[in-house]
Amino acid sequence: MVEQAEKRKRLLASASVAALLIGATPAVAMAAAAQDDMAASAVEVSDEIIVIGRQRPYYRLSETATKSNRDLLDTPLSVTILNETFIEDLRAETLADVYPYTLGLSQTGQLANSFTLRGLPSDLQNIQVDNLPGLASRFGSPTTANIERVEVLKGPASVLYGLMEPGGLINIITKRPEAEQSINLSATGQTYAGDTTAFAEDAGTTLTFDSTGPIGADGRLLYRLIASYEYLESFRNGVTHENFYLFPSLSYRFSDRAVGTIGMEYVKEDGDADNGLAAVNNDIDLTAPINVRYQEDGDFDNDKGFVAFARLDYDISDQTLFRFNFRSVFHEDERRLFENNRVNDAADPLDSTLRRRDRHQLNKREYHFLDANLSHVFETGPLRHNLLVGVNGGFERSDFERIRFGSNVTPNISIFDPEFGVGVPRAITSGNDRITDRWNYGFYAQDVIDIGERFSVMIGGRYDRQEVDFIEQVSGAADDQTTEAFLPQGGVVFKPTDAISLYASYTESFSPNSVERRAADGGSFDPEEGRQTEVGAKASFWDERVNLTLALFDIEKTNILERDENREWMLLGSLESQGVEFEMQALPVEHWQFRFGYAYVDSIVSESDTASLVGARNAFAPEHDFFLWTRYNYPAPVLGGTVGVSLGVNYESIRFTNAAVATQVELPAYARVDFGVYYDADRFGLSLNVENLFDETYYTGGTRDTRIFPGDPRLITLTTRINF
Repeated sequence: MVEQAEKRKRLLASASVAALLIGATPAVAMAAAAQDDMAASAVEVSDEIIVIGRQRPYYRLSETATKSNRDLLDTPLSVTILNETFIEDLRAETLADVYPYTLGLSQTGQLANSFTLRGLPSDLQNIQVDNLPGLASRFGSPTTANIERVEVLKGPASVLYGLMEPGGLINIITKRPEAEQSINLSATGQTYAGDTTAFAEDAGTTLTFDSTGPIGADGRLLYRLIASYEYLESFRNGVTHENFYLFPSLSYRFSDRAVGTIGMEYVKEDGDADNGLAAVNNDIDLTAPINVRYQEDGDFDNDKGFVAFARLDYDISDQTLFRFNFRSVFHEDERRLFENNRVNDAADPLDSTLRRRDRHQLNKREYHFLDANLSHVFETGPLRHNLLVGVNGGFERSDFERIRFGSNVTPNISIFDPEFGVGVPRAITSGNDRITDRWNYGFYAQDVIDIGERFSVMIGGRYDRQEVDFIEQVSGAADDQTTEAFLPQGGVVFKPTDAISLYASYTESFSPNSVERRAADGGSFDPEEGRQTEVGAKASFWDERVNLTLALFDIEKTNILERDENREWMLLGSLESQGVEFEMQALPVEHWQFRFGYAYVDSIVSESDTASLVGARNAFAPEHDFFLWTRYNYPAPVLGGTVGVSLGVNYESIRFTNAAVATQVELPAYARVDFGVYYDADRFGLSLNVENLFDETYYTGGTRDTRIFPGDPRLITLTTRINF
């Protein structure tokens, strides 16, 4: 055990350096650094790494896959890590801006959960913040102002994280207080410059303040304050967004082994409602120009949220770590608009019209979740165990009030030449008010067993229970539902050499069906279930300068509710997604790095009571997905700083807005090119980024033929950064 303790010390010391490199929770980094009096040297190494940080394309530790900082080569799961440096290089203002460079992920619309992973849809549970559910906003993709890095876990993740769809998990790791004092100010100006929007016609600005450092001489108490303001004009007619974000946090080191962090998030996003384009005859070529909008002046989508969170990391001993995590969210979004409802095709496409529907919706959500786990490293004979046991769950409430809903607006509006200010609802109709309370209880265990230096086994399982109470306030209708599930997972890793690993894994997920849908006998339905088998290989060569990942997967999602021929709900549907992913990250020479990825995905409806759906491709599941991103830094200093250029290409093959042929729209394949120029000095930075360099027309999401969202035309962004 003495040898194991020494190995544990060395691992923690290296993990502290790696945590500082990749932006892991500073509490973990500080506790690990203090473990072996490594704080001073860790800072020195960290400073050295920061100097060359933009040239390190690969990060080996992930806390998402196993809830521990385990080397990716030793993990039998697929994980993609996007760190702060890469996010800055892309000049990504929202999480959705990094989707084109995340293999196997495709955007499907404008909401926070509008994406597919490995060809399967997602919900809000598939995006987590610091390992817990509960976003502060819903209408738009989350801001990157407080994001340290993003970890994308492919495939079912319910064993450690609870109910969610089986495609995968996006885990946002947020910025935390740091021990070194710094103040960062950045200002970004942007403008579109495409065929439909002239240069400087639709512009915007973003201002961000980020300050962190110690409070007091002993360095035990650290703070961080991030504030950001955005005013953005869209290329879409009459659409602007005004957003404000505030992220304060404090960390306190109780001892060399225990660090606690508390903080809050405040988000306020006000924007004009926009339902996108409409396609005549389900034909994407029969749409209006990409700047045409069908909503009225004054139609809005507004979001606001408040979050309080707390985290404790306590190294009980060299072998035992306790971690507690809590997140509480109060969120409200309000939407009032004439929404796109039905396309009325005409013999002459130019005469086609769009029916709109009067809608005023107020949604309130609460999330109060915690996760507490204990990990312990021990030996049984020749076996080395890393055992993790934990509990997580919490309470969530949704209060969805339809203030007005369902009344058609007359007259219909022309799709190609809309006239505004003349439409009125046929009647002012009241809606309903649905309140759903959910109590979630989860207990999980996982053991990663190292058998010698070349072989490891991961086994785990989870028991989960959800209790639901539902009431419709207007009619008084009420119902309840209880769902239970046991989920296993397992994996093996074999390393023929220190640089190569071969792995296989099996994982499961579940997601309860709606309490509002009942069987003919009044009973509730079993939850949707997901199962994935995956095999693959990982390699890291030439001092981590070339890193490769190859994965083959097969996911099946079952127990999907459909109506039968009698219009009664039954568990009739299943989806299947099979594919292969290959990703490379490399630093071939000292000043040049690149990332490359290709995915082939065959995602279809495998079972349905509607015969025409069987075999149809699932919505927004491109068969081919490809990206290439590269940056080259000029090797000699220029004016005391570094000059670099970047080039990115992302490609998606055709996608469909939905599976049913009668209502789907085929969105064409596209290739988008992005370009950037950078100047980085110690205390000053300047970057010029051009997204969609060749002004390609493409589409990022949609629903049926009534709501199709075009991607940004050419977008020019200039950013300045000052550090103090």
